[in-house]
Amino acid sequence: MAKKQNDIEQWSDVVQQMNAAELPASTVPLHVLLGEAVDVAKFFEKYWKTQLDPQKRVTRRGLESAVPKDSKKGDAARLGPKTAEEILSLQRATQEAQTRYLMTVEKNTSPRERGKFLLGEIRATLGFYFDDGVEDDKDAMLARIDAAHAEDPDTADALASALDDYAALGEKHRDALDGLGGFKAAYLDEARAVAAALRSRPAQAEAISRQAQEALLLRNKLAALLVERMGLVRSAARFVFRGQPEIVREVTSAYERRKRAAARRAKARPGPSPATAAPATAAPATAAPATPSPALPDAPLGV
Repeated sequence: MAKKQNDIEQWSDVVQQMNAAELPASTVPLHVLLGEAVDVAKFFEKYWKTQLDPQKRVTRRGLESAVPKDSKKGDAARLGPKTAEEILSLQRATQEAQTRYLMTVEKNTSPRERGKFLLGEIRATLGFYFDDGVEDDKDAMLARIDAAHAEDPDTADALASALDDYAALGEKHRDALDGLGGFKAAYLDEARAVAAALRSRPAQAEAISRQAQEALLLRNKLAALLVERMGLVRSAARFVFRGQPEIVREVTSAYERRKRAAARRAKARPGPSPATAAPATAAPATAAPATPSPALPDAPLGV
């Protein structure tokens, strides 16, 4: 009798064909993704079948109606009766891969491994917190820091610099970030300590654990597959139930709804009163535009 595959093994062939360089970035905290996956699977089971009355008349269309008859057109073709089962399998596989990764990091005493973990956490949390639908100074600062480190080499010094920059930006919003998606404000302090440790160690001592890299890549690939499957269900729901927003709401992300609500509140805030507003003045002709400093003390799917 063949041994039953676990969830990670079940997706191994698909994972092997995925290009690490093409994985989509995600700003949703991992624990939120895993929790919402269960909700999406339940929604799918509830709304997959089309409901009929005793006279065989349609009383409510189901998600199955979004699947083309030839089953070869677009993403909807990948929806099927087992989609909920696939989502739950990917959810379990991603959680298991995350546990393997964390165990690998804990076993390794190199500050470089811990630094990569902290950097991923800080970047993901900042990205999610700032992504409120309003373009402001926070977004501009994060974009400048992202650009400054986009081409960083895989060295201890580059990692230390990135940790300092992102931690400094996070410090400006420390209270708001603390607890957001499981983020700990203490990570900001630890990031600076790890950056100092990285700079103090000899370069030759900073060998990266291949086991940790592989564990993290596996987790990110599985998470990307999970996001894709959940997206298929949400897309089909928006189409099939386009006239029933109360049903669509059941499958949308609560995180996304809170972000939109925050954006609306921000737009509704009154500006400074005329009595307190500073008078408009022309900028001096010699003023230089603000530019980010490499030393400014202001990873997938955060790790």
